[in-house]
Amino acid sequence: MAEDILLKIREAVYEGEDEEAVKLAEEAIKAGISPTDIIDKGGVAALDQLGEEFDRLEVFLPEVMLGGDAMKAVINAVTPYMDAGSSAFKGKVIIGTAKGDLHDIGKSLVGTQLATHGYDVVDLGVDVPTNKYLEVARAEKADIIAISALLTTSQYYMEELINRLKSENKRDEFFVVVGGGPISAEYAGQIGADGYSRSAQLAVQMADAIVEAGKKPGEALVSKV
Repeated sequence: MAEDILLKIREAVYEGEDEEAVKLAEEAIKAGISPTDIIDKGGVAALDQLGEEFDRLEVFLPEVMLGGDAMKAVINAVTPYMDAGSSAFKGKVIIGTAKGDLHDIGKSLVGTQLATHGYDVVDLGVDVPTNKYLEVARAEKADIIAISALLTTSQYYMEELINRLKSENKRDEFFVVVGGGPISAEYAGQIGADGYSRSAQLAVQMADAIVEAGKKPGEALVSKV
């Protein structure tokens, strides 16, 4: 019984059928299946399959994004059944491309990868000023601010955001991670970022390392992948 429901959840998430996935998740809760099993054995299994097929070019970004949306719907459905105060999401990420930069593809790929691996992602789009990152991150009670830049003229705003937090004595408010064409691990360390990733595929490993490190924002550059 449990295995059958979990398999159906996996199939619904894989197909990007969010309404069906939520309906099945609710059935699973009523059947006594734990929220963790619903997520791991249902949703995550589907996303792992999509990720492997995406790498082999057997499915494409729209299918992966639909699977991510279905996974997010399942997480939202089972979160009320988690222990008090806990969430099925690994963390909340505010992502955007730095001010003055209109490049969107790399940032969108990173956001999709994070969303399909258990993060609650709010995408601010492109040309995002420092004030907007901080305003939304505070309103959403985010854990991570992720900034992308493909133009060297825009990477300055990564440092500006970190310095802004420092000047307000609030550097421990958010993890700040950076990436993009001209960005390097050395630059990330120089400006005091918490994490850096050179590709969308590695962004999840970077975020996981930060969340699992047990350190406060600003303590160290804990992840460079």
